[in-house]
Amino acid sequence: MRPTGFQSQAALVLSADQSRLRFNPDYELVQLEELSTEQREPLEALQQDPTFYGILRSRFATGPSPKSVSRDTADLLFALKEPQQLPDRVVHDADAMLAVTQLVCDGILQVAGESGWLCGPAACHFDTTTPQEPPGVLAALSLRSLKHAAALRTGDTAELSGHLYRYNSLPLTPEWLRRLPDNTAVQEYLQIQSGAGVRWELDRAWTRVPPAAEQGAWMAWSSRTIAMPVDTTTYKLYLSPLPSHLRDAFRIWLAAITAGGAFHCKIGNDVRGLLRPDKMVAYFGDRAALEEAVQRIASELSGCPSQGVPFTSELDSGALMSWGSDPPSEEHVPIWLRRQSWRQWICNRLGAALAVAKHHPCDSMPAWRFALTRLQLEGVELANWVLHSPDGQPNTVTEVTAV
Repeated sequence: MRPTGFQSQAALVLSADQSRLRFNPDYELVQLEELSTEQREPLEALQQDPTFYGILRSRFATGPSPKSVSRDTADLLFALKEPQQLPDRVVHDADAMLAVTQLVCDGILQVAGESGWLCGPAACHFDTTTPQEPPGVLAALSLRSLKHAAALRTGDTAELSGHLYRYNSLPLTPEWLRRLPDNTAVQEYLQIQSGAGVRWELDRAWTRVPPAAEQGAWMAWSSRTIAMPVDTTTYKLYLSPLPSHLRDAFRIWLAAITAGGAFHCKIGNDVRGLLRPDKMVAYFGDRAALEEAVQRIASELSGCPSQGVPFTSELDSGALMSWGSDPPSEEHVPIWLRRQSWRQWICNRLGAALAVAKHHPCDSMPAWRFALTRLQLEGVELANWVLHSPDGQPNTVTEVTAV
């Protein structure tokens, strides 16, 4: 396996001589009890967390999406309602400066500059060296996805994240609707209906997960012999053939992941799911098992036309196969954000960074490039689209305890 991807040459640094900060007056802190019943309902679980303070939201309808914040973060923001210098103990603490820099990049804190109060791209110093072209197929695809979202007129975080997540899906044509009108037709197309050839392999080695558990989006199975790992990193193998080659690819993929030791697998439940790039996913407890499956698949699917999954780590097979690892569960966020897939996690952060750059444009820093650099502050290695941080945990605004 070879790590590939776009490596940004921009370095985001909040300098010590630019460390007079204030809480951006465009934002407000709101405690849970100040919200309406409807607004409070999705956040009820956070009330059990003693570190939870409330919501940080824009005062403007077109502003970035609200964020949940801890009490330590709220204390910092309240303290910085009056502009002040950062103390030396913060300036010389790498973790604290990272946390503060994230808040400045996100537009929540502002720094004093010659032209006024700055945040987002304009508040940071960048190495403007021209970045190298992405060396891999999926890296180039990911960069196109980001540039496409940056060119959209919307500045809404959710819309931008959605565009990124859906990028490289194939159009839902009348022909595909005719061929695969429902799940029964999908099962027949894959030859996994009762009595079909591939069904025997499924029944022998896998147990079907109830559709309700996958919320209707997937057909999923759990291994009869390989247990799901507990409290350890798991690895996802994506197979992304063009839908016209899906039947043979599914049969080969299923045999390979069964022999390789996957503990869970899934495929799109309907025609829309099969037209998305990440249409087939297998889960492994270790990289060695994943690599064994990759070798089996590569030997039989050489030359198979591929679609390609943006924001995943490329393997030697070009765009046909790639891998990723879901980030750890986050406790200090609303319940619907606690367990996100790798691509959801990536796209949500890139979408938020694009929204900041669109609300605080900087002529010398394109929005797409700022988003990549902001993502690096979360511990993402852009060379191979994997998360890397000293403790293995993603850095989030809700966990800032810097000052």
